[in-house]
Amino acid sequence: MERFKIEALPREKRSKGNSRQLRSKGMIPAVVYGRGVVPRMIILEGMTLKKALTAGSNVLLDLQIKGDNGTSTETVMVKELQKHPLQRDFLLHADLIRISLKEKLEVAVPLNFTGEPGGIKEGGVFQVQLREVSVRCLPTDIPEYIDVPIENLGIGDALTVADLKLPKGMEMLEDENEYIASVLAPHGEKAKEGEEGVEEPEEEKQEE
Repeated sequence: MERFKIEALPREKRSKGNSRQLRSKGMIPAVVYGRGVVPRMIILEGMTLKKALTAGSNVLLDLQIKGDNGTSTETVMVKELQKHPLQRDFLLHADLIRISLKEKLEVAVPLNFTGEPGGIKEGGVFQVQLREVSVRCLPTDIPEYIDVPIENLGIGDALTVADLKLPKGMEMLEDENEYIASVLAPHGEKAKEGEEGVEEPEEEKQEE
């Protein structure tokens, strides 16, 4: 997982008016917490944070907070983002959690489906049951995503968590029998099979 350096300033005033003023200048109010340390209110540059997030939601941030006593550095991850209800690319607030690069943590990693299932060419319908999985690993070992090849899936085939190939040092936290994706038979074919499986009742002979 990529690491980004991002500068921040201490935030002293906490009011709705002050928050609106900060956002109008392209800044985002945020809070840093975790690891038994007192939460700290800060201000981030919105465009810098957005650029870092293009590397994925699990990006590592080397937060450099400038203060009266110099600059302090903390490694954090984004725990939660508050976005504008109508303008989804407009960030309102960020929750950042402190982490240790030497301690494993639980994160959700997206699945990246590659290729086109062979069953689609036969009229099958590709269906995704799981788009991300929970894993445990060191922060520096978190991948942007996990590739899932699907080109060999035919009609009636399915992939489960057990089929995933994980990077070394990563522990899967999902049930290995949980379905990830499958290729279903066409709806018309299902209906046809259902009709073929039902025997029509014989007409009763009328008495002469």
